[in-house]
Amino acid sequence: MLAAARDLQSSTDAEDDRPVVLVVEDEVLVRMVVAEYLRDCGFMVIEAGSAREALALFKVDIEVDIVFSDIQMPGEMDGFGLAQWVRQNRPDVQVILTSGAASNAAQKAADLCHDGPLLPKPYDSEEVERRIRQLLAARDRNDGNPRRH
Repeated sequence: MLAAARDLQSSTDAEDDRPVVLVVEDEVLVRMVVAEYLRDCGFMVIEAGSAREALALFKVDIEVDIVFSDIQMPGEMDGFGLAQWVRQNRPDVQVILTSGAASNAAQKAADLCHDGPLLPKPYDSEEVERRIRQLLAARDRNDGNPRRH
């Protein structure tokens, strides 16, 4: 996985200025569908099956613009933990959290993510794209210069 991420990063650095979305979802079919849709929308997509895999990708210094992560995942870290890590260690990266059981998740997501972007499952694919583009546009307005696109 990490070797593939390094290869992807070198190809994105060399020839591609599309925004990079890291999709973190433990349900393989959901992850595949979301990733394919986002690729069709023109994004570069990196996939991770857990928060641990996502952290490993960040540790090889892969460039990511948006993390699109499920909240409930197996393992030591859930989507909230990943969002908190990203906020503390990579504040330039935007996070969108998703959940099929969003009881008190909306407020926690609002505390961890810009604009509180909790996206309840099942989500509309066009809404996913719209949210990603909104966050990228807001980041670019705040920075004064687009990082990748």
